[in-house]
Amino acid sequence: MNASLEERLSALPLVRRVVLLEATGSTNDDARRLAAEGAPEGTVVIAGSQSAGRGRLGRAWHSPERSGLYLSVLLRPATPLDRAGRYALVAALAALEACLEAGALTARIKWPNDVLIGGRKAAGILAELRIAPAGPELVLGFGINVDEPAEGFPADLAGSAVALSRVAGHPVAVGDVAASLLSALDGWLRRLAEDRWDEVRAAFVRYAPGVDGARVSLRAGGTGITRGLDDGGALRVETIDGMVLVHAGESVASWEG
Repeated sequence: MNASLEERLSALPLVRRVVLLEATGSTNDDARRLAAEGAPEGTVVIAGSQSAGRGRLGRAWHSPERSGLYLSVLLRPATPLDRAGRYALVAALAALEACLEAGALTARIKWPNDVLIGGRKAAGILAELRIAPAGPELVLGFGINVDEPAEGFPADLAGSAVALSRVAGHPVAVGDVAASLLSALDGWLRRLAEDRWDEVRAAFVRYAPGVDGARVSLRAGGTGITRGLDDGGALRVETIDGMVLVHAGESVASWEG
């Protein structure tokens, strides 16, 4: 991590403060601590490695040194809480754009916010919302596999993870991915602020084909056909008992298309 990266990111409209760390436990935890100290919206934390990086449901995110982008951004959204799910979707769109710009042209989104390339995960996002005395605090945490670790992915990830540089066929710089990500995120957040949700939803469906017309099995029981997104970003699933709204990726046991 270096001063030139801080200067480059600080020039982006979304970014108000940049915190660069050689190593940390979790950038989301760091951003949450800074939020409690009064950090402004647009505070960005980037680490060279994480010892306690995590995804949804507390799953570990492999975060070795000089292999990925580990970044969290603090937002203070002024939006109804029933629409907070939209932020995870725009985060996914921003991560997708960063992957596409890096040369991973076949990258696609798996609802709600994983980026896959050839069925393998290239990026994951953890959105954590807290209602603080001063209002909502939303931390969006991104983990993007930029390079394969020197020792390779761990055995339990070897068949399910992929790095951008491997797919693109050329070196990919972490700083470039960070700049692309934050620039794209700024654009999608502006669309939300301008009440252009239909535009956001259409883009998401275009890059996440599984959200419309795929057969899914639900962990609660039964199967159905996906029918797009509701206004809060939930997945609509048509079942024999009617339309069901699914709010978490873990609620879908399997996708068949």
